[in-house]
Parts: sequence; structure tokens; C-alpha cells
Amino acid sequence: MKTAIIYYSKKGTTQKVAKIISEKLNSEEDLINLKQNTPLDISSYDRIIIGTPIYAGNSSKKVKKFIVANLNHLQKKEIGLYVCGMEKEEEKQREELERAYPKELIDKAKSKQFLGGEFLFENMNFFERIIIKKIAKTDKSISAINYQNIDRFIQDI
Repeated sequence: MKTAIIYYSKKGTTQKVAKIISEKLNSEEDLINLKQNTPLDISSYDRIIIGTPIYAGNSSKKVKKFIVANLNHLQKKEIGLYVCGMEKEEEKQREELERAYPKELIDKAKSKQFLGGEFLFENMNFFERIIIKKIAKTDKSISAINYQNIDRFIQDI
């Protein structure tokens, strides 16, 4: 089954998770970062996995634009959806996942998971570090990637 793992990654975590998913699937996957702004033809793929980071409760605009532009094609594919973020409460994680993607894709998805995230201070600008220090009350890099949820995601897909 030919698979495209399509994601947007600003600081690197969503890309890291895409690579982990690719390694665990052990099939033919193409990793596609929407940050590159290249036209994308998804017609040759059987399965599409889409990943987006969550910043301040919102998903990536590039992922949203990709979905709007390709919704008809996506509805004909096997779909997996994931979000990366640092929200700790399960109810809010579910809400973030549901806000990140259109209902018709969420309902169709074979797998959908909140896969955790990271605060990578070395990849942040001064302003971002100040915000994270105030909100998260930390001044060091933290990884909270949820490997259990990644395994669940792989099993479901």
C-alpha cells in the first residue's frame, strides 16, 4: 500500500513523529513536509497520513489549506490523522484533534491520535522562549512525545 505522510513542522517535532510513524509502518511511504510549498499530487497514494502541530490551540494553516484543496481526493483514500502538542488534559487533547481537521475526515479516519509534543528551546526565537517560560513554567527543552499513542496509531492504521 503506497502511503504519503503529509505534515507541517515548524520546530521539528511533527517531522520527528512523521519519521517515527514511517519507520514503524515498514511499508512504502513518502514523507512530505508542507513547509516546502510545492504542488502536491496525491492521486497515486492509497493511504494518506496527515500531521499538524498545535500552537496556542490551533493547527497549521498550511495543513488546513492542503485539506481544503484536496478534500474530495482525501475522502477516497484511507486516512490517518495526528496532532502534536503539549496539552496534558485528555479532554483538551481530543478537542484539539477535532478542531484540527474537518469532521468528514475525522469520521473517515482509520486512526486519529494526539501524539504529544516538545518544547525545543534551541529551535525557538526569543519571543517564543518568553511565552513558553510564562505559560509552561519551564526554561528548558522538554519532550513529551507519546510513544504509546504512536503505537496505537500504527495498530489502528
